[in-house]
Amino acid sequence: MVGLISLTLITLLVGTVLTFLAGERSRWVALGTSAVFLLEVGALFHGFTWLSTPGAVAAPTFSYAETVPWIHLDWLSIDYAVGVDGISLVLILLTAFLQIATVLYSWGETKRPAAYFGLVLLTGLGSVGVFVSLDVLLFFLFWEAVLIPMFFLIGFWGGPRRRYAALKFFVYTHVASIVMLVGLLALVFYSHAPSLDYTAISSSASSLPIVTQVFVFLALFFGFGVKFPIVPFHTWLPDAHVEAPTGGSVLLAGLLLKLGGYGLIRWGTELLPDALGHVQWILYGVAFLSIVWGSWVSLAQRDLKRLVAYSSINHMGIVLLAIAVGSQLGVLAAVLLMFAHGVVSGLLFMVSGSFHHAFGTREIAGVGGITPRAPVLATMTMVGALASLGLPALISFPAEFLALLATWDAIGYWVFIPLITLVVTAAFYLWMMQRMLFGPPKGIPDRAHDLDSAEAAGMALLVGLTILYGILPGLLVSVIQQSPVIRLG
Repeated sequence: MVGLISLTLITLLVGTVLTFLAGERSRWVALGTSAVFLLEVGALFHGFTWLSTPGAVAAPTFSYAETVPWIHLDWLSIDYAVGVDGISLVLILLTAFLQIATVLYSWGETKRPAAYFGLVLLTGLGSVGVFVSLDVLLFFLFWEAVLIPMFFLIGFWGGPRRRYAALKFFVYTHVASIVMLVGLLALVFYSHAPSLDYTAISSSASSLPIVTQVFVFLALFFGFGVKFPIVPFHTWLPDAHVEAPTGGSVLLAGLLLKLGGYGLIRWGTELLPDALGHVQWILYGVAFLSIVWGSWVSLAQRDLKRLVAYSSINHMGIVLLAIAVGSQLGVLAAVLLMFAHGVVSGLLFMVSGSFHHAFGTREIAGVGGITPRAPVLATMTMVGALASLGLPALISFPAEFLALLATWDAIGYWVFIPLITLVVTAAFYLWMMQRMLFGPPKGIPDRAHDLDSAEAAGMALLVGLTILYGILPGLLVSVIQQSPVIRLG
């Protein structure tokens, strides 16, 4: 009998194929598939197995676990193994929301719509596959599969330098994937695990010599870190974002960056906590560098889309810092912040795309006082910017607060580094809003218009999530903590 996780993957796969074949009706097929997928995610939440005694689970425990024999050798077993815990379940929910928002926002896409919407669904399929895979080979296959649709979304629907950006994205992330695979296979073979299954590896990894654990962890950190991206391996991100179509930027920031954070938690810190203790200072240094670099470079940007791209480096640096802390609170904060960043960055990339559509430019100094002409776009811009700078009652505030609290508990006054950069983040977003939304009208062409209904619907979904989970973050926290790596009492 097909399990619910497998049914979800099949739904996305069948929907992707039908979308590619649907021609002009592809957007309806994509929307229907996304709606069914969202309902299935709701079913996953409804039947999720909650840890009845937090702190009492010693071994990894996953809901909806499925294991089907795949490749069996005399010395090793490779299975189709999937399952979810609180961490992966919340990120699957993020995938469902971003997929349906992207389809709605891109409703007016006229350039090969069947291929475009099919690639959007394929990106969602690969992301869900990464979040549910509990076998090393299956995880790697889904991990690599995500690169393919994003490469084509950037390379075919992107801007003037789309081919350069697509190739740079693919080379950086693929090379990092190879290093990641080497680390995962080393983890399997050096621990003498009988299979590539996560549970088998987890029971053997702690017996590895600490030197081996450290080298394996560093390989995993590099492989996953490039997808964050960590400085100095971040240069693919601004190019990819600026050249990608708006829907591609939403998925790139909202989902693909989260794969790196999820992978580091699931396959790094969960399996090799002792190694984390030995290389913690490296992760701290890289996190601080990414936080400071991302915020200060954002302050110098004049293109709205490039500003959002560099601010993503800053926010993902805070995610890395929370992971590096190595505490239960740190992991909880990292996952909550990944969800928040996925929603807010998706909204802001939609905003930048709509500015270009409506006013013919993304230059912050090139247009001003647009609120009377485009009040809905102005409202969406304000909600996204205020959420990104951490305004209370919006989604980023509880996530950043928990991340800073975990950092304070671990390393004390070093927390002032990310605190100061949050002030810088507030500065460049307030500057952007003051220039573009308020003041006397400037650079507004006669053809300027407000959001159309499809763009407004996609943004409204993300705005609703920004407010809902900003006011009620416990809805997510209660799920995220249902993971053996957190197990909060």
